[in-house]
Amino acid sequence: DIGGSDPETMAAPAVQAYVEGVFSSNSVITLSVISDATTLINDFPLFSAVNRCASGVDRHAGRVIKLEYNGTGTIDRTLLLVGKGVTYDTGGADIKSGGVMAGMHRDKCGAAAVAGFFKTLSILQPTGIKVIGYMAMVRNSVGANCYVSDEIVVSKANVRVRVGNTDAEGRMAMADCLYHAKELAKTATNPHIITIATLTGHVIRAYGPAYSAIMDNGPAEAAATASNVRQAGDVMGDPFEISTIRREVGSTNLK
Repeated sequence: DIGGSDPETMAAPAVQAYVEGVFSSNSVITLSVISDATTLINDFPLFSAVNRCASGVDRHAGRVIKLEYNGTGTIDRTLLLVGKGVTYDTGGADIKSGGVMAGMHRDKCGAAAVAGFFKTLSILQPTGIKVIGYMAMVRNSVGANCYVSDEIVVSKANVRVRVGNTDAEGRMAMADCLYHAKELAKTATNPHIITIATLTGHVIRAYGPAYSAIMDNGPAEAAATASNVRQAGDVMGDPFEISTIRREVGSTNLK
């Protein structure tokens, strides 16, 4: 429902209402929403750069939705999920032209997958696991107040980020959520951080429009995360490709 709807039906405030409706009577899932502009700017500054234009329209204003599940018994694993929830991607100031904007309401399917995972948790209620999920719900609008290339924004991790292309908004939307997930991981039991995104140029260019891909960092590779996900995909009939870092990544801005 979140991923397949049109841009207005599932704009960020509507996604909030939908998720609250799904989990409001569920005792095993806790939910909190950050919508206050000051809090978003202070705690999610990169997200807020993308949200700056859309925030002027109430029905499009961004939300960071946090979900949490605590299984019964001794916790032996913690999953921290961050989902890309771009409710509509115009490309921003680096606008999508030539008819390629159509379909960009699906740019929120990473966040939709996070919500779906928590729905599954609420049904199966696995023991011994804690899961925290962030849904970074934001619209990449274009207008007088949109963020532009060459802006420098200081992230929550106190890293200066120079915007090279406003159509690379997904990393901007998710990076501060990743910072908060990393901070939680410092004190978590056996933590694993996973980002989930759809309509990424990397995957489309590398494998085409009909396949999913997964990429490990060092700790994830040591845990065989990508390999395990690919095996699960084979079982489900949804094959995954495993991507790797190339030397060009260090010198090229890939989306």
